[in-house]
Amino acid sequence: MKIKSFILAAVFSASTLLAFAQKGEISSAKSNYEKFVSLKEAASLVLAMPNIKSAKASIDKAVVNEKTMADPTAWTYKSMIYGELAIIDTIPATSRPLFDEAVAAYKKAVELDKAGANKANLDNVFASVFSQYELNQGVKAYQTNNFEVAYNAFNNALSYRPGDTTLTYYTGLSAINAKNYKVGIANYEKLVKTNFSANQSIYLDLSRLYTLEGDTVKAIAFASEGAAKFNDNQLATLEIELSLMSGKEKEVISKITEQAQKSPTNKTYPYYLGIAYSSLNEILKAEEAYLQAIKIDPSFADAYINLGGVLLNKGINTFNVANKLPQNKQKEYDDMIKLANADFEKAFPYLEKASTLDPKSRLALENLKTYYIVKRNQAKVDEITAKLGSLQ
Repeated sequence: MKIKSFILAAVFSASTLLAFAQKGEISSAKSNYEKFVSLKEAASLVLAMPNIKSAKASIDKAVVNEKTMADPTAWTYKSMIYGELAIIDTIPATSRPLFDEAVAAYKKAVELDKAGANKANLDNVFASVFSQYELNQGVKAYQTNNFEVAYNAFNNALSYRPGDTTLTYYTGLSAINAKNYKVGIANYEKLVKTNFSANQSIYLDLSRLYTLEGDTVKAIAFASEGAAKFNDNQLATLEIELSLMSGKEKEVISKITEQAQKSPTNKTYPYYLGIAYSSLNEILKAEEAYLQAIKIDPSFADAYINLGGVLLNKGINTFNVANKLPQNKQKEYDDMIKLANADFEKAFPYLEKASTLDPKSRLALENLKTYYIVKRNQAKVDEITAKLGSLQ
């Protein structure tokens, strides 16, 4: 009986020692991994590398041994170790398989960890290690202008860190550079609902992106919202420009006036005010606005072009109305022709100045040519026609 007991005890001890040995591989992997992290952060990656290699050797043994292959801690550390190795490896052909192994190990660990003992480590590897790997891949691809690959990598990183504003920005930016504007817009719209530090420029980008997509309503809305939120002149100006382009002159006059009051030396705002009033056929107000722009910048060619054009058109309209009067309205006709000629002469110095300031402006030359046609000066008409013909 004693002999049999001794043999049974010996067998039991050998089995126990084997299990302890495999548990020791997990402990060794854990210890070396922790040393790796500590050395990497405090010293250098070169000094830390032997530890991560040792950790890998130990964990590779632990996850295939029947005594520890169902241990969630083993798979947790395999995921952590392989994830770090994937980040370190700069060659995609070899780093991606390491990363895939890390992800597979993570899934196995989650499946086995019923008690949640490894939850903290698993959460960390998922949100930090996996996202860092994909982030690195995205940065490399972006730097080589491979924007589609960059987008996919950043989007993958975002799946590990949902809601991360930096990753959301990188994902949107890469999509935009890949000309995938709808996806870029979707990510940028998520950002403006957060306190992302670059939201001021994000509003500007959103407005421009919606303009590219042909959605002027949303383009104006984001410019307006951003301008109000950040008191941003560039966004305010963009809102004004888009409103003028889309025929919302009446709605935007108050905003142009507000910006003009804030920036009294900025010639652009009275110029835009002139465009708005001109579109609404409020000629006197348009004239005053253009003159204010010229006062701020006496060499502002576009203001001269528009002012000359407004006055010229006013004269032409009066002239056309006069010519539609019946023959028994001679006095009215004569009075209207005088008014028309007065507008033509008022327009002339601005028309001439515009063509001097910008001699290659087709619009400036066409306006001046129209003036000479009205004045029946054929020599000048021919001269300007020749200049127009020489323009590229």
